[in-house]
Amino acid sequence: MQASMLEEIVQVPNPYPIRFATEYPEVLRLCDQARELAWSPADIDFTDIREADLPPEVRAAGGEWWSLRSWMEHGAIPYGAERLREAIFSHQPIEIKQHVVNFINEELRHHEASVRIAQALGDYHPEPRADYFKQVIPRFHDERDEKQMSFFAGLAVNTLFEQLSGELLQARYENARFKSIKTACQLILRDEARHIQFGRIIMRRFFSELPADEKRLLGVKVAKKLRGSLLNGVYAVVNLPDDERQRAGRNRALAADHGLGATHPDDEVAIIRRGLTQIREDVAPYGVEIPEVPEVDRAAAQV
Repeated sequence: MQASMLEEIVQVPNPYPIRFATEYPEVLRLCDQARELAWSPADIDFTDIREADLPPEVRAAGGEWWSLRSWMEHGAIPYGAERLREAIFSHQPIEIKQHVVNFINEELRHHEASVRIAQALGDYHPEPRADYFKQVIPRFHDERDEKQMSFFAGLAVNTLFEQLSGELLQARYENARFKSIKTACQLILRDEARHIQFGRIIMRRFFSELPADEKRLLGVKVAKKLRGSLLNGVYAVVNLPDDERQRAGRNRALAADHGLGATHPDDEVAIIRRGLTQIREDVAPYGVEIPEVPEVDRAAAQV
């Protein structure tokens, strides 16, 4: 081979040694469960919402809501791809890599299920129509915060948000009046429960070993992500500009009032507050403190 050809080869980290022996049996059990409980959005019959007698404005509101959910689920896919690359080149054992692959596949089917619901309602949006979502959602692909933390600390931060998502998804499941939407929410919740369990395993195994600076950074990143992105119309409408908050809130309420598996804007902050309180209780024994999130914590004080 010519020397000039060697110079053109892109250098990548060394993937060896490849560790195959099981080091995290609890994670391996989650991987086994993922295989046993695999499902496909294509198997869900969405005829009930496709043929439902719903006003056009309700279908539009539901389509916007489930399009938002699909974008959020899709945002987890590149995140997972980055974590898989890290797992490979940091020589993680196979069950860690397998879990991350399962996570990617599961988030992809959550995305697909959300798209199919929006399509059945007749109004799937392939991209945001509102400018604020075009500004907010790309932030989820910014890896700078994750790359400031160790591999497992970064995974743990994501898991904490899976807990918040699970709280909101439970509310959406309870809101759903249509069998197809309820089934999709139930299956997504089952996957999310495994993601949360993985995070709890990681916390037990690694949090006590994290240096103080990384524990502080972890708490700061959770509060930053919640404030800077997820309260801007994704988890709640509280941080949106007035006109957009009214528009998005009105449509979200319309979808919730008709049982389309949405969270009502008046309930969102209270749900997030409960989830955040539980997360703080979970990480406190490890010396991790999540700073004040004014939109959530001050609302609690007012109540």
